[in-house]
Amino acid sequence: MKLVTRPRLLAALIALSTWSAHAEIMDDIDVRRDGNNAVVQIRLSNPVSLLRSTLSRSKDLTQAYYQVRPTDVPPVYVAGERRVVKTEGLPTLTIEDEPVRADKLDDVNRRLVISLSQSTPFKVRTGKGDRTIEVVLEGLGAAVKQTSIRQTEAAPTPDQRYVIALTRSSDPKVTVDAPIPQVLQQYQVFTARRVVDGKQVHEMDLGYFATLAEAEAALRQLTLSGRFPQAVIVKLTEAVPAKAEAGVAPSPATTPAAPSTPAAQQSPEQQSRELMAQSRQAYEQNRLDDAVKLLNQLLDLPPTAITPDAQELLGMVRLAQGEPAKAQAEFETYLKQYPQGPGAERVKAALAGIQPTELKPATTIEAPPKPERTTTVTGSISQYYYGGKSTTESQAVRDTDGSPLSADEIDKRSKAPISTTDQRLLSTNVDTTWRSRDSERDMKMVVRDQYDYNLLSEAQLKGKSRHRNRLTAAYFDYQGLKNGLRTRLGRQSAMWGGEGRYDGASGSYLLKPKLKVSAAVGSPTYQLGQSKRYFMGTALDADALTPNLGGSVFVLQRVIDGEVDRRAVGADLRYFTQNASLMGSTDYDVIFKKLNVASLQGMYMAEDNTTVNGLYERRALTPAALSQTLFFQFQDFVDAGLIPQTINDLKNHGYSVDQLRELVRNNVSYWTHAMLSVTRPVTTQWQAGATVDLNRTGPIAPNPVLPTGQPDSGQSRTLSLLAIGSNLYSERDTNVFTASVMRGRMVKTYMLNYNNMTPLGDAWQIEPGLRWQRNISQDLTSGLNITTVAWGPGLKASFKPRPTVTLESNLNVDYTRTEGTSIDRSTRYTYFLGYRYDY
Repeated sequence: MKLVTRPRLLAALIALSTWSAHAEIMDDIDVRRDGNNAVVQIRLSNPVSLLRSTLSRSKDLTQAYYQVRPTDVPPVYVAGERRVVKTEGLPTLTIEDEPVRADKLDDVNRRLVISLSQSTPFKVRTGKGDRTIEVVLEGLGAAVKQTSIRQTEAAPTPDQRYVIALTRSSDPKVTVDAPIPQVLQQYQVFTARRVVDGKQVHEMDLGYFATLAEAEAALRQLTLSGRFPQAVIVKLTEAVPAKAEAGVAPSPATTPAAPSTPAAQQSPEQQSRELMAQSRQAYEQNRLDDAVKLLNQLLDLPPTAITPDAQELLGMVRLAQGEPAKAQAEFETYLKQYPQGPGAERVKAALAGIQPTELKPATTIEAPPKPERTTTVTGSISQYYYGGKSTTESQAVRDTDGSPLSADEIDKRSKAPISTTDQRLLSTNVDTTWRSRDSERDMKMVVRDQYDYNLLSEAQLKGKSRHRNRLTAAYFDYQGLKNGLRTRLGRQSAMWGGEGRYDGASGSYLLKPKLKVSAAVGSPTYQLGQSKRYFMGTALDADALTPNLGGSVFVLQRVIDGEVDRRAVGADLRYFTQNASLMGSTDYDVIFKKLNVASLQGMYMAEDNTTVNGLYERRALTPAALSQTLFFQFQDFVDAGLIPQTINDLKNHGYSVDQLRELVRNNVSYWTHAMLSVTRPVTTQWQAGATVDLNRTGPIAPNPVLPTGQPDSGQSRTLSLLAIGSNLYSERDTNVFTASVMRGRMVKTYMLNYNNMTPLGDAWQIEPGLRWQRNISQDLTSGLNITTVAWGPGLKASFKPRPTVTLESNLNVDYTRTEGTSIDRSTRYTYFLGYRYDY
């Protein structure tokens, strides 16, 4: 076996980067309820690390800064990616993904610019997994419709035996003005009615707690906060409903702490009280059918002091079910039987809001009404023109050995200024989503496509095509909101297993609340010669091994040209509280017996919004896979002027699969990265932060591919300091100052950056910036230090003549001077301008 040596890893990475050019980062967005809050989950196509976020004084704008972590298929990013999230009862969110440096589209340091249609208390946090960022809309959980299996999990289980009554009042409109302490925000806050000392009271409760010790610990936190001096623990009892209907299982009832007695020994008053508590709880949790059954049981009992309230609540439940005729009948029954009842005025007001309905006796059994379905089409169309022009000149001063040149040699080797137009590109993007939803299912059709037309001359194109189309997403998604089934067909992004974008099918089934099994099968979209590849895998995800601990495992196999390309097993473990998270993940190949990825990532957010992020990661630069051999140069192919296109080409030339796998095994290099970032508010307008990054690329021992091997890169260390000023001169301005120093074995880099974002009213937004960088490296041939200094201003501006139309432009100027064996100067102008229409 003869191979031609070359920097295999660099070539592999370059090839991989061309496969996934212009892939978008934002993959999908979901909205769910989390206790008393609404959560907007932004799913990303690559693993990321959330670093920090800023918040405007107006509470309608934030910037979430994050880093894209490397994978075997690194993306090249789309400019101006945007999603608009509209959910009934919630403010409209506009989410834009863009690089921190507008002149560097593929910068791994990125930000999400998130704006809300109205002022809302919210915060940004890491989601569950390394591909999600979440926006928590505080206090808006009730606005999220609870129709799916996941969203009806709030009902207490037999192990959830306690709640804490935060406050009690005779006023039905009881509220709590003080915020719940940060450490307790994973619990729900809800209303309840009870009979205490023979009197009916209204409560705001916090729960649920499995043990008395857990409830007491929470009560101590409330006491320490000094916000809820009247808080008391209430025990939940297992009620056995009187006259229970067949197939209806009893559910826990919220009652004052007291021993439960069998239904046969309970008085009608006791049975009514427990049934009423269960009914109200079912109503609050949107289990409307259960609430109707429980209330009918209660109303079948002999009348008690609770009966009028049950009659009123039954009307409200019928109204919530979308049955105004039945609600009208229940309200009229209330007014007929209890014209002076405690809820008479509320019932009259509710009745007045119902349109007159003619009630006719049913002569036949009617089929249940079809669920109300809403259908929407949303998305955007954008078009951008990218231009670039460079001027370069060079003056030789030293020979390659470092010795000074004579005047004649300087004249011979120097180059006069040359100006070229090196970028002329028109890019068109289409992003559209058709969605149809009712109480039983949610269906989506998503298409995202980018078409580029290159306007450079034929000489500059050097034989490359002017046209390039990238279909980044085209799938149909079905989610059953009651049966726990979800499936997606078409071009999509893998959410586990590291397969990137592929054409195929994926699906999941909710075995029980917070336990899900998933499977996927498909073919990667990036082309690798003429080889044929496909993969299949399955995963099991337990979202709540304990209230704060979740995890998942997966098994995946990819095949190339009939041979196993990679066979991986992986797992992750996730610990979450309201203000902290810790996630660990692994990916191990059982064929090559190589660890592809091992990472540990944590985040903590204190009460004062101090944010601490940590990450340790060790991963293979290119995961062990048989397909990597297509990047090697084999002597017999070189002699014949051929390039292997498939694994079969290599096998036909005498290379066995075992030989090829051994070559791959010997050329796996590991990249190790550690990061610690701290951001702390200094004043109401300023945050200060620091980030330390450590990076190292490991060696490769001499082998037939690299006879001299690859040396260890040595450790590079980067220290970054930043100051973020928000609302310095307006309600929504943000100013970010960054200084960083990077030192490696043979290079030193110093950088200063300033970025500003200032909205001017509702229509205009400007983002000026200024950057400076000094790089010192060593020329191995001459031994001279090569110093490069680059600096330049930038300005991005956007104007919205209408809420759905955005006009954007960006201009960057870079001045660069390099001193080594020559003095090179260059000036480069890059710009884009375009529009985006959202519908």
